[in-house]
Amino acid sequence: MGDKTGMMKLDRERANKLINETMEEVMLNVFGKRTFERILRIMREKYSLKINKISEKPQVFSEALRRIVGNNSIIIEDLIVESLYLKIGLKSRWKRNYSFSDYIVEIRKLIEMRDSIQY
Repeated sequence: MGDKTGMMKLDRERANKLINETMEEVMLNVFGKRTFERILRIMREKYSLKINKISEKPQVFSEALRRIVGNNSIIIEDLIVESLYLKIGLKSRWKRNYSFSDYIVEIRKLIEMRDSIQY
């Protein structure tokens, strides 16, 4: 029974992978490859944020994106959240006063719960 922590870690890794892949997919679709790579470089250099760590640091990502692309970052964040809800088979649940990082934390928990139920 000591394997439960291993399973929880695996669920978290799966959730992070799905979130990171979705963020990358949405940003590639919105910005194209060259601009996306520039944004990633700026995030890495100015905010010490690597693409594979974005899901673990959604507040840093949100702040960095806003500073790089301006207020339009909200649209990108909404697209990421909508895509994630679609990928996990749920309808988007927009909540008053919820930040991007609140949604990412909630979606990660939903993915982890779903994955732990499937095993």
